[in-house]
Amino acid sequence: MNKTVLAYNFNPERLQQLRQICMILKTNCKAVEPEEFDDAVGFLAGIKDCPQAAVNPPETQGDNFFEALEEAAKKAGKDAEAVKNEAVQLLKQAAQKEMVFLCGFDMHLLNQFLAAVKRSKLKNIELKAMLTPNNRQWSGRHLLQEIASEHVYMKWFGKSAHK
Repeated sequence: MNKTVLAYNFNPERLQQLRQICMILKTNCKAVEPEEFDDAVGFLAGIKDCPQAAVNPPETQGDNFFEALEEAAKKAGKDAEAVKNEAVQLLKQAAQKEMVFLCGFDMHLLNQFLAAVKRSKLKNIELKAMLTPNNRQWSGRHLLQEIASEHVYMKWFGKSAHK
């Protein structure tokens, strides 16, 4: 499998910086256009036998997110409704954030990539995901929502929710 970085929501300047990192690491970099957000990430990454049409998990996962958020808020002694309201706003913002989807990366290449991002002008890309057998047929839009949900949850509660 080719090593590929799918780049979502990057402006031209930051995309160029990402492409330079990918060139140094000898990986492909593909900017995903908004009209491709509903295509399967495996298809966009060039995975053989992966159809273009995405197959996303059932939508009940959004309910699970808010239930988990509410439970964690209660455990942390926070107002659950206020946490949910702010989370909705953060999720809306997160859907517009940059995301990289890494395909064909082993741990060594992942660590090189993350270190190169930190050293570069990019400094940070908040939303990151790697190709798995479970997510290869998800749409980029769905993946972005999933990663954004996890990011919001960890931002609110981090390690304290798992004690």
